[in-house]
Amino acid sequence: MAKKATRTQHARRNIITSVINKLVIMLTNFILRTVLIKFLGQEYLGLDSLFVSILQILSLTELGISSAMVYSMYKPLAEDDTPAVCALLKLYRTVYRWIALAMTVIGLAITPFLPLIVKKDMPEGMNLYLLYFINLANTVLSYVLFAYRSSLFTADQRYSVNNNLYSIFKIGGTVLQVLALVLLRNQFSYYLYSLILPLTTVLKNLALYFLSNRMYPQYKCEGTVPKEEINSIKKRCAGMFLHKLSFVFRNSFDSIVISAFLGLAILGQYNTYYYIINAISGIMILVSNSVTASVGNSIVVESKAKNYADFNKLQLLYMWLTSWLTVCLVACTQPFIKLWVGEKMMFSDAVMIVFCIYFFTTHFSRVCHLYRQAAGLWWQDRYRPIVETVVNLGLNILLVKYLGVTGVMLSTIFCIVGIECTWGTSILFRNYFTEQKQSRYMLRLLWACVLTAISGGLTYYICHKINLTGIPALLVYGIIGSVISIPVFGIGSIFLPEFRPAVAFAFKVVGMKKIMAKIEKPAATDSEKD
Repeated sequence: MAKKATRTQHARRNIITSVINKLVIMLTNFILRTVLIKFLGQEYLGLDSLFVSILQILSLTELGISSAMVYSMYKPLAEDDTPAVCALLKLYRTVYRWIALAMTVIGLAITPFLPLIVKKDMPEGMNLYLLYFINLANTVLSYVLFAYRSSLFTADQRYSVNNNLYSIFKIGGTVLQVLALVLLRNQFSYYLYSLILPLTTVLKNLALYFLSNRMYPQYKCEGTVPKEEINSIKKRCAGMFLHKLSFVFRNSFDSIVISAFLGLAILGQYNTYYYIINAISGIMILVSNSVTASVGNSIVVESKAKNYADFNKLQLLYMWLTSWLTVCLVACTQPFIKLWVGEKMMFSDAVMIVFCIYFFTTHFSRVCHLYRQAAGLWWQDRYRPIVETVVNLGLNILLVKYLGVTGVMLSTIFCIVGIECTWGTSILFRNYFTEQKQSRYMLRLLWACVLTAISGGLTYYICHKINLTGIPALLVYGIIGSVISIPVFGIGSIFLPEFRPAVAFAFKVVGMKKIMAKIEKPAATDSEKD
């Protein structure tokens, strides 16, 4: 009989496959964007991005059900309570069918408004409605065809199975899409390119169904979930939905507003830059998510003082990483865009810097968000996402008329800094870190902004004095950004009490425990000063 894997082994496997899956997504999307621009043009890239944004909003009908259901399955799976798991699976299947129906109805209701969103640059001869229906079908099929059974892998610590299936079918679908674009090279190729999406979804979900049946033959859709458990799931869904609302609307509304006011060509340019920062963000989120379980456990078993010290330590390290990547983006984004898709797809340096600021702000309160999640402050934080969504949409529509793409980006940056960061931080300090001062944390964030601005300014100035292009520019500019940003942030943070523990923790993570011990020991008295 095979030995059952431990939690650590499952976690390691899940992390490895998550990283591989993220790299697969980045690489395949990069290839698709390149081929799409080369063979059909940036208007088609903009159209592709627009459909993704619209259907992301439709996915809000999922209401965080998947996370709530997975959470509900942890205990019965651990206790081998087969009837409870079967009942939850039946509930999950029923809910997903209703979600698919809701998506279909709402998606069809949006159809008459499509010409208002795509006002400019619609590729000649293309049927907007047909393309939209193909993409809508892909989204609906992803929910109606056995998607509920993926919860078994996730709740049983085997998320690696989901990752592997997604990676395999993502690669296969990308190969077919590239062949369609390269071999046909006409408008029909984009229809075929779009049809491959629902085909891949159907095949992936069928594979998921057969594999889950083989691994978990004992779990069938039968039984009834107790009313009190359903009420608990509803409450969790409500909290998760509001936070999902602001995240999805933040990204999707930007694309929709750009398409409606500036056209598909500009949207194609915007999404080329956004793809770069989103790819890097995806890797950073994997880094932060890897410590989520540890933070949650620490909140349960450790004192608030200990958690506050860890909070500052993680915040410093994450900001150091964010600052370094932001400065490297300032140095390398323009030469990379020029090398990748050509000068015609480039924005001005000013717009590029706004993108870099957007990247920085989306991460500088990420650790605070992580601790709010771990402390279970969803309900206390329920109004903030609503306000952020309304203000972001209003500012998008107002500023795009006067500042174009820059206005859309600035409105989002304002909402992240002025609402998500400020308000979200106050919720954490009012409800958990009650004995600490929020103002001290905000000053640390401000200081991190100053250090990043200094590094970014120096890097931009030096790189513009060196006239390089192509791969040599990426290598040299990246080295310059690293050599400047890492020491500047380190030296600028050395006076902080959490600096030594943070550096020691970083060495521990990479396996240098002897160096960790030497750094951490003299820091004990410093940390008490905070």
